[in-house]
Amino acid sequence: MNFLNEKKQALSKLDKSRKGDLDEHILNLVKLINNHPDYYTTSSCSGRIMFIKPSKIKHEAEWLFSSHEPIKLNDLPLNKLPEETIWFRVEPPILHICAKDLDSAYYLLKKANELGFRRSALLSFKKRIIVEILFLEKMDVPFSKDIELSDEYLQLLIKEANNKLLGSRDKIKRLNKEFIKANDRS
Repeated sequence: MNFLNEKKQALSKLDKSRKGDLDEHILNLVKLINNHPDYYTTSSCSGRIMFIKPSKIKHEAEWLFSSHEPIKLNDLPLNKLPEETIWFRVEPPILHICAKDLDSAYYLLKKANELGFRRSALLSFKKRIIVEILFLEKMDVPFSKDIELSDEYLQLLIKEANNKLLGSRDKIKRLNKEFIKANDRS
């Protein structure tokens, strides 16, 4: 199957994410990528703040709270958390992009690097050429009901989480601008 047919087929599939639809903060970027003749997205997330009960098997992790928006202390379900240790996490945005060929993938990686996405990489190049654009705004903090945490400390965690989430939005905007330019050239 050629790239154009693969792209049409991939973009016609339903969203299989837990959320069930695209995050509004990354929607424009996804559209810009998918409108470019050399690329299409295979997965994306604009980043989120969450409580998670991890599992050795990724899809079995239990999401106890998730927000794609900045949060406040009263947003957190502190009285509903399980007894065992869980994680307060900021997951950064992530993009998986299928490239038409290795030259297109190289160009995308070069641009990502120039924009500050230094850990972006080529994930696969056998069946499809997949580029991962990786943001670094991540945070993982163990959390337990058994430990008394001050409101001051919780406010600090929330402030840092919100700063990371909002900082990644600025980077999404920079990628938007780059794809607007790229689409104008194609």
